Amino acid sequence: MKMIESNLLNDKVTPKETLVFKHLKSVNNPNSAHAIYPYRGKISAIDARQILSQFIPGSLLLDPFCGSGTILHEAQHFGIRAIGIDNNPLAITLSMAKSQPINEKETVEHSKQLIEKSKRVNPDSSAPETVSKYFHEKTMQQIIAMFNLKDEMSNYERAILYGAVCLSARACNHYKWTSSSVGKIITPQRYVDFYNVFMAKLIKHSKFVDGGERVQVIKEDARNISKLIPENSIDYVYTSPPYFDALDYTSYYAKIIYELEGSDRSKIRKGLIQNTLSYEQDMKIVLSELRKVVKEGGQVIFVVGDKKMKDGTIINGGQFFSNLTDWKPDYVVEREYTGTTSQVWDKINNTKRKEQIVVWKN
Repeated sequence: MKMIESNLLNDKVTPKETLVFKHLKSVNNPNSAHAIYPYRGKISAIDARQILSQFIPGSLLLDPFCGSGTILHEAQHFGIRAIGIDNNPLAITLSMAKSQPINEKETVEHSKQLIEKSKRVNPDSSAPETVSKYFHEKTMQQIIAMFNLKDEMSNYERAILYGAVCLSARACNHYKWTSSSVGKIITPQRYVDFYNVFMAKLIKHSKFVDGGERVQVIKEDARNISKLIPENSIDYVYTSPPYFDALDYTSYYAKIIYELEGSDRSKIRKGLIQNTLSYEQDMKIVLSELRKVVKEGGQVIFVVGDKKMKDGTIINGGQFFSNLTDWKPDYVVEREYTGTTSQVWDKINNTKRKEQIVVWKN
């Protein structure tokens, strides 16, 4: 189990007493590093930025469910050192891609070389039918050729590879799918030049990745935090925890990526907190672990939300986490928001999207 780097530790920062959470008219920012990949349940980068702007520069932040690295990436803009933890290998690649520095010119040149190399070598494997059915045959051949070279790629190039696969799947199916969910197969499928999609995406997002040495990303279970991080060392915990309606972080577009890689999705799922039967107990453990590592006077901030369960019941996330343990929040802020990728479903279901921000002080 990998311990955090000692140079990240700091004992001189005292967080502000109360934070301000603004109403959001829009939560999406496509012109950013966050559009590299359509990660499920991704927290708003716009919201993350306005919250992080209130943190003390030089403070140490922990995101125990870092996902695609939105909070980690935005923290770098404010001089905040950060630790990201996730047990999903896809999340780790995306988080590292957004937070590690790259040389834009060298990355573009190296990626062009990889494409030329892939064109000279016939793919020595084929995609399973569960994947190939989503793509035009020629597009699929190009994807396989590039996947055979993924071990030669940087984290940024690999993240772009994953994102380009998702975008190409949408394009092959005439953009009838949403940016966050896989839809029906539309025939005849369009041919999309995967190499062009890959390079366009790589160039578009590279200018947003400036990186820095202040972020460490660790693949580990959030229920083991105190084994990774010394007690009384974290100024802020800021995260969007896994959804308690058992959102599957290995499905939809991620399923395509994992099957292209030959990964065992069932094994990955077992390491994630997304089981409704054990969710409550799992999150109790996480909160107990967080309380150990947060400094006296430090803050824990969970961005959660209302969730509609399969039986139609609406659960208020703020109330759920407030009643989870005897460590009661200092305050909970609730707000409505629009402009998300889920807005089409909100319209169909006649629902308004609400979220709660739960804040504990240690």
